[in-house]
Amino acid sequence: MNFLIWSNQHGMWWRPGKRGYTGNIEEAGRYDRASAEAIVADATVNGQIKHQRINPTTGEEYEQFDEVMVLAPEDIPEGGSHG
Repeated sequence: MNFLIWSNQHGMWWRPGKRGYTGNIEEAGRYDRASAEAIVADATVNGQIKHQRINPTTGEEYEQFDEVMVLAPEDIPEGGSHG
């Protein structure tokens, strides 16, 4: 089972090998569970993993994590498009 890492801070996916970011899910890196969990745990802004945010429409407060892991779609190969 592979995971993708979404960066809320950058608004993009992590590339393979932790080499930057991409807005294209097809170019996103695939990470095993342990690697993905380590990336999410280590990714912080000013030493904080999550931040309090306010929804500009509703005014409600919520927490946002800097990085999150999601299950990788099985039909999109790493670094390429479907054939």
